[in-house]
Amino acid sequence: MNNKRKILIVMMDGFDPAYLQASDMPNTKRMIADGFYKTVKGMMPSVTNVNNTGICCGGPPSLHGITANSYFDLQTRKEEYMDKASMVLAPTVFERAAKHGLKSALLTAKKKTQSLLRTGATIRLAAEAPQDAEGSDIDWTGRLGPAPEIYSPEINHWLFRAAQIVLNETDVDLLYFHTTDYPMHMEPPWGEMSRFHLGEWDRLLGETLDAHPQMEVYMSADHGMNFKSRCYDLNKVVPAKGAEIFFAMSAERDPYVKHHRTFGGTAFVWLKRPGDFERVADVCRRLQGVEAVYDRYTAASRFELHPDRIGDMLVIGDIDTVFGPLDGKEGVEELPQGFRTHGGSDETNTPLIIYNREVDPRDWHRYRCNYDLIRPIGF
Repeated sequence: MNNKRKILIVMMDGFDPAYLQASDMPNTKRMIADGFYKTVKGMMPSVTNVNNTGICCGGPPSLHGITANSYFDLQTRKEEYMDKASMVLAPTVFERAAKHGLKSALLTAKKKTQSLLRTGATIRLAAEAPQDAEGSDIDWTGRLGPAPEIYSPEINHWLFRAAQIVLNETDVDLLYFHTTDYPMHMEPPWGEMSRFHLGEWDRLLGETLDAHPQMEVYMSADHGMNFKSRCYDLNKVVPAKGAEIFFAMSAERDPYVKHHRTFGGTAFVWLKRPGDFERVADVCRRLQGVEAVYDRYTAASRFELHPDRIGDMLVIGDIDTVFGPLDGKEGVEELPQGFRTHGGSDETNTPLIIYNREVDPRDWHRYRCNYDLIRPIGF
């Protein structure tokens, strides 16, 4: 392995291919023209932790064990965030790089990624909390000024300037870069803020490509994004229709409530009794907007999930429908116009771009999923 390789892995949170088409991103499109491009599928549930871990580990949830943004602890009967490195069952790309003598860095907008994917990375920085950065003596805020708030497009630009410092001034060989999808939740691809966000991001990319013309770039996304019009609280609506359950949880649940109010297009349901499956499934299937219902092992097989880390049942909404906790007794809410989120099967299309690394055209069929992004790196 040549230690002079410079590798940039970009996980663009919420980067639906529609954003690529609608935005002024000449440098990204130059990589596509001169490299390898394919629209591939993200993993279900189409939420960040599942797919971010998949890209970082190069495999599906059945391998790495991260099946949602949160999990339900049956012992404590509490929802907990699925954001601890100890929960990741497969080696990260940082650990694999270290075996070849390469130093690596994890730069992310979100604190949860720093705690989830930290293992093996030499430098770790979350723009949300630069004071907690690890692995270097760089004064991030001294160099770049205070980081913008997490609920802003500018935080991704600040993070990219931090990435430029790492690439230009340290001996890091591999850098993993993860943005926040707040701009995509707030606006569709044609929105003014969205176009500003991606236009400036692409400008910084152009600077970086000019400074490192031989750098290999691997770029994909965790999920897409869609407008949603209805939300069900399955903990309320299912019992109201005569089928008791133990608990239901949105796979989208994470700390960034301004993005999505924890609402997402996939829910896990834990039953009171194993024999209740058909009754509960029948109630769920009859709800307007429910696309599919699967038992635990069918879901694990179909979506490459870890069966020990999901509910007894997986419920998927259609393009208009999400699940999550609601205040009203009815267990259903019409969402305000402009509400955008993800989590279902309609948000699984993602772009996959490989630049400055040869991909054999005969291997086209092998690139099916976003977790195939790091396949050509070679370790």
